[in-house]
Amino acid sequence: METADEQHKGTCQDTERSPNLTINHLPDELVLEIFDYYRQGIDPYDLQWRKKHVWIYLTHVCRKWRAVIFASYSRLDLGITVGPEKPEHIKTILSGPLPISIDYKSIRRDITGSALWRLRATLQQHHHRVREIAFKGSSANFEKLLKMAQRDFPVLESLILQFEFLYEAKLPDTFLRGPDLSDLRLRRISLRHVSLASISGFLLSATAVTDLALQFDTSFSPSPEASLLTCLQGMPCLRRLDLSMSFGSPFQPPTTPTGKDMVRLSKLTGLFYLGYGVFLENLVAGLSAPSLRDVGIEFYDDVPSIVHLPRFINEIEEHYHAVHMTFEDLDFSFSLQTQLEYNNHCKPRFRLVSVPGDVLQSIIRMSDALSTRLSTVEELRVTFDWAPDDSIPWRELLQHFPSVKVFRAEGASSYYRIARALLQDHGDPGDNFAFLSALEEIELGKLTDKSQRGCELVAFEPFVSARQQAGRPVKVFFNP
Repeated sequence: METADEQHKGTCQDTERSPNLTINHLPDELVLEIFDYYRQGIDPYDLQWRKKHVWIYLTHVCRKWRAVIFASYSRLDLGITVGPEKPEHIKTILSGPLPISIDYKSIRRDITGSALWRLRATLQQHHHRVREIAFKGSSANFEKLLKMAQRDFPVLESLILQFEFLYEAKLPDTFLRGPDLSDLRLRRISLRHVSLASISGFLLSATAVTDLALQFDTSFSPSPEASLLTCLQGMPCLRRLDLSMSFGSPFQPPTTPTGKDMVRLSKLTGLFYLGYGVFLENLVAGLSAPSLRDVGIEFYDDVPSIVHLPRFINEIEEHYHAVHMTFEDLDFSFSLQTQLEYNNHCKPRFRLVSVPGDVLQSIIRMSDALSTRLSTVEELRVTFDWAPDDSIPWRELLQHFPSVKVFRAEGASSYYRIARALLQDHGDPGDNFAFLSALEEIELGKLTDKSQRGCELVAFEPFVSARQQAGRPVKVFFNP
């Protein structure tokens, strides 16, 4: 009887095509599509496909399948992962033709012994095959990496570096470029716990990057926003920008750049920011990104003034149909939806969040910053995680929504304050019913005590009656 190993070898050596199997008559292009469909269904993908190399089983079926797979290694995301744990047949793996991914982001000890040997062998002898580098660790481990990576990496596409503590030293000019200072071909860069001053020179050479993520500190940089803008100016292909400031980073007062200083990122579609408002104000003062679709902005602090952000947001070419205001604990946020996102019940792709603090000031400043965008939306949804009180300037807030046709409120234990704000000064000389002039419908969320519904509806009756007399009827009802 054959052993399991003998059966495995027999399968690998069987290259005959059975005429009775339909799959053997499929063209190579269709076989590739089937393999790619199978690949996309692997879960968890990184573990099974990229680390455990389950695709190898497909290469053992027959010669045709092996030829299709290895001829399409880029399409099928084939590669070999080298890390601190010793893989089987390491010498065979390193001697093959496939791209290499270096993954040392989970190591928590000093890199020594065989783990250091594999890292050195890959970086120095096989640098022309390295496609991805992911590294996390102490300063001592990073010093080893920096010394071993003083070469050109012609196929390197992705770089992820996470320092254990703030990295203040300047990255060497020869890092990943070699003594000839070859151009970086990186597409994706993620750097965490770094000083902008230490990485600006490196970023200036990354002109092909499409995805940039930075968790940074502004220490040791006299003008961090200007430094970052200079780097961004050399990234015409950039599509996604993630910026996260270290908490407590120093920042400069707002600046007022001239038109010639403006950096235009025409391909940028995603911007995500977590940090201080002054830094973002200084950054967008010199930035234009009209193609933005995915926007997430969250402030650490209560922004003292918003001057440049309105212009930056107004240049975005997207048209928004609905807005969702959320009151959560001490936070306040605006989320904007396009017509397509609204129709398909998709999660909003534009979100602006305040910090815990002065909610009243956050509401006023954020609504002012979005004023132009809010003026054209047709649906307003307000969600409460706490009972609204008199601190919310409803009248001032709702004046930003002249085109709203549907107003939805949910999550509150009572809505009478909203009703009172709607009626305030209504019908006085000069009012001309301009306040929420397009409003047609008010939908109120469920109340825990259903017996309160009648009282809540009564609170809206004066406003409804005034609109009815003016020939602009408004319907008010509870969501069933």
